[in-house]
Order: sequence, then structure tokens, then C-alpha cells
Amino acid sequence: MFEDSVTFDITTISGIKNALFGGDGIFLVRLTGPGRVWLQTMTVPALAHALAPYMGRESAPASNQDPGSAAVSGVMRGIFGSDR
Repeated sequence: MFEDSVTFDITTISGIKNALFGGDGIFLVRLTGPGRVWLQTMTVPALAHALAPYMGRESAPASNQDPGSAAVSGVMRGIFGSDR
């Protein structure tokens, strides 16, 4: 996530050795300009679990539903609104 003042560009890695052995893939993202950038390094279920204590509960998850997936659903409802 980044502010509107930050420019987002996708660049390629130069050099065949970097592309083959770099471990990061062929493409990199370049973020430039003034503004804030937030990096999220957790998996989506781990992020949802970390955010779950700060979110309200509409209803308890079904007994056969994984609590992690219920938390992910709650995060997605919080981000995109309850109508989706």
C-alpha cells in the first residue's frame, strides 16, 4: 500500500545471471517519490489473525469453518465493505 504521491513502476532485472540466480524473479517494483509506503510481509491468514482482535465480530464462524478463513473474511469485509 502506498500514498497517491508515490510512483509505481515495474522494472526488469538486468543481467542473465541475476535473472536466473537472483531468487527474486525477473521483475522488480520501483516505488519513487515523496510519501509513505507500507509493506506487508505476513501471509494473508497470519495478517487476518493479527488483525482479528481489533475487528468487531458480526457473528461467530460456523463450527466447520476454519477460524483463519473466518478472520480473512472479516478483514476483506472491513476493507471492501459488507456488500461484497
